[in-house]
Amino acid sequence: MTLDTKGDRQTAADGTATLAGGDGVAGIVGAFGADATLDASQRAERLQTPFVSGDAPLTALTERGLSWYFRAGPDATDYGGAFLSLLRNAEQPGQQRRRVAVLYGNDATGTDLNSIIAEYGEEAGYQIVANAPYEPGDADPSAAVAAIRAAAPDVVLMTTTPGAGAGLGKAFQASGYTPPAVVVYGAPAEAAQLAAIPGFAGRVSRQVSWSLPSTRANPLAATVTDRYQRDFGPPMTADAASAFTAVTIYARAIEDAGSSERERIRSALVAIDLPGAATIMPWNGVRFDGTHQNTLSATAVEQDTDGTFATVYPRDLATTSVNWPPPGRPASATRASTGSGAPAAPTGARNG
Repeated sequence: MTLDTKGDRQTAADGTATLAGGDGVAGIVGAFGADATLDASQRAERLQTPFVSGDAPLTALTERGLSWYFRAGPDATDYGGAFLSLLRNAEQPGQQRRRVAVLYGNDATGTDLNSIIAEYGEEAGYQIVANAPYEPGDADPSAAVAAIRAAAPDVVLMTTTPGAGAGLGKAFQASGYTPPAVVVYGAPAEAAQLAAIPGFAGRVSRQVSWSLPSTRANPLAATVTDRYQRDFGPPMTADAASAFTAVTIYARAIEDAGSSERERIRSALVAIDLPGAATIMPWNGVRFDGTHQNTLSATAVEQDTDGTFATVYPRDLATTSVNWPPPGRPASATRASTGSGAPAAPTGARNG
């Protein structure tokens, strides 16, 4: 059985009740949006139905003490840690540390990541020079863009709400300023739309929990992604990979439980220990901690390179080096308006 939440919290909650009441339903996998997942998983808890989320990184999801909710993918703390690791690995000997600005949507996902970077970024020795919120759906985020421009960061960490990637890029373009480097936290398609804005070519990276190039090292992943493309036409996406993985975990739990009885499946999920090779993800495996967060999940970072995104982090998955200008170099105030798409000068650093 399937049900489209349409990103609506009430629809997600009501749909969870509908699915949980279905004949033969042993559990639920989904949903992709943080807000929808919050309400859907809370309803599943009341109905004592196992709920496995593939990739909703909001940290609050596993901080509620729920017994029936499990998150397979990385949380916002993992993404924040990967961003800081990328910064460290891009440093050259004797080079000053890059100054960071956070441009974030004023919603649960955006404020979550902003709080994590504010806490751990300073501890790691990085100066956070601006924290600029924008309202999701705002057609004119120029105030937030102006705050970023005034801070003159070396790197902008940007959270993107649905449809925001192109809008934020156009706002930067209209201001006559393009940041030296941008790392996008959000749907991969938003980063692609941003990279297509004149002036942003080669400057945009994106954080992902799954990357198509990562399948080269995993025979199961290669088989599944090839089959997906044969069956559906386009290459497998991160959302599809996350959904497939959630179903894989659930199927293994049913097998381990030897039953479709929900309590036994929940117990099997608590005890599950899958090696990375048994999934299609670039993870060390699946093992849930006391909050039901998968402690073996991981993230990757891809950078726009000649119109395609190539993996630059972590080292064992990287197919190229991160390509950022040295810290302290002023961003061109006219580059966005001239439409130049030349990439920034490389740092020469290899990530890992």
